[in-house]
Amino acid sequence: MELRQLRYFVKAAETLNFSEAAKGLFITQSTLSQQIRQLETELDAQLFQRNSHEVTLTEAGTELLPYAKETLYAADTCQEHIRDLKQ
Repeated sequence: MELRQLRYFVKAAETLNFSEAAKGLFITQSTLSQQIRQLETELDAQLFQRNSHEVTLTEAGTELLPYAKETLYAADTCQEHIRDLKQ
C-alpha cells in the first residue's frame, strides 16, 4: 500500500467520480483506475461499486476512508516537521 494509492483512493471516494478525481489529481483516468485496482488487490477487498452510471463506496471502502485520511494527514505532518527541522 502506497501513500499515492491512498491519495487516489481518498480523492475518488470524495468525488465518487473517477474522471473528476483523475482531473483533480492531474493524472489519467486509466492511471487512477489501475492504482485503485492494485490497492483493492493488495487489500483483497473491493473498495468501490462501479457501474455505467455511478460509483459508490463499498462497506470496505467506507471503512478504509477515515484510516486513509488519517494516514495521509500523519504523513503530511511528518514532512512538515522534517522541513521545520531543516530551518
